[in-house]
Amino acid sequence: MRRGTWLAVLTLVAGVWTAAGCASAPPRAEGTAQRGLALTLLDVVILPTQTKPPGGKRESWFGSVSGLAQDSRSGRYLGVIDDREPSRVAWVDITASNGRLSVKPGEVIPTHPTREADARAVVSADLEALVALPDGQWVASEEGHVLSSERGYVDAEAWPPVLLLLNDKFEVTEVWPWPERFALGAVHGGVRENQGFEGLTRTPDGRLIAGLEQPLYGDMPVPLRNGRAYGGGRGGPGRLIELVGEPGQWVTRREWVYRLDPTARRAGEQICDDGENGLTELLALDATRLISLERACLIFPGGVRNTARVYLVDTAGADDVSPQAGRPVSSARPVSKRLLIDFDDLIQRSPPELAHLDNFEALAFGPPLPDGRRTLIVASDDNFRATQHTVFVWFAIEEGH
Repeated sequence: MRRGTWLAVLTLVAGVWTAAGCASAPPRAEGTAQRGLALTLLDVVILPTQTKPPGGKRESWFGSVSGLAQDSRSGRYLGVIDDREPSRVAWVDITASNGRLSVKPGEVIPTHPTREADARAVVSADLEALVALPDGQWVASEEGHVLSSERGYVDAEAWPPVLLLLNDKFEVTEVWPWPERFALGAVHGGVRENQGFEGLTRTPDGRLIAGLEQPLYGDMPVPLRNGRAYGGGRGGPGRLIELVGEPGQWVTRREWVYRLDPTARRAGEQICDDGENGLTELLALDATRLISLERACLIFPGGVRNTARVYLVDTAGADDVSPQAGRPVSSARPVSKRLLIDFDDLIQRSPPELAHLDNFEALAFGPPLPDGRRTLIVASDDNFRATQHTVFVWFAIEEGH
């Protein structure tokens, strides 16, 4: 990788990105996300892609990082690996010095069930997001996936969306199902297969907020294309779901509409299967404000590329659309959104490694700066493909803009 070239290009445009974050661009929805925040690029690290398991041992294979969280006790980061053969997590050592980011992959650890947990839900989970709890435990999200046969989804095996509680040995001690309205499939009006709970974060006051990659069938019915749900790239009413901890479980409370942007396409581009623009991660800044990440996959003559956009989101003022509230999605005021970064703006000025961006799916707070400013890491899932990379993009979080 020509790391110096990439850094020179991005440093040159960092000021443009920051200015865009500070500008008074119109929000995607009404609300309070106008409170100032901007991102300034600091550094980028690209790890070599491993296209084969080391020594043939898939359980030791690092890559395909889909979620990232920091252990408050050790300071190390833990990533969930989006691979079901078997499900696993990996330590990542992320440090910073003199304005440069260092990323070193650590131990890869398969998840194991205890007697209380369903082994099938643990060893073959499609892990997409992760949060660290103060007591050293972790909560991971299975988005809800299906293994299709060559005939399609009719005779497929299904893994419903669940939350998994992992102890500090990465044994899954609890598997918590979502309420029935989030069951897989159009019959239930529920979650789209492989497009369910991609985002998960923990607020400073201890609540969890989960985000759906795509709208529920009940909120936006869509047909199938190549056996997959397909909304034509027009965006739609996604959802954020609040969860509150009670003894032995997490209980859903408020729900908010999160308006997904339409899939941005150039002339001649087609949307990949499961590749419509969708919400891939959340990171809570405070009790109401979050950073969100949206990503799309596009096919163009000769290749595949991704889009990625980072937003400031605020739930304050949004209507509760949970069943208890009884407010229909169609008339609900959504959460507010303000675009902070459009990664697509860099395509014309990027080095070969990231000429088509990458599959960005993870958000985490990075090492703080010497002056106390918080930082943000945006990381990508390389899918163990030679054409993709595990990328860590490091930003300073600028408050007051």
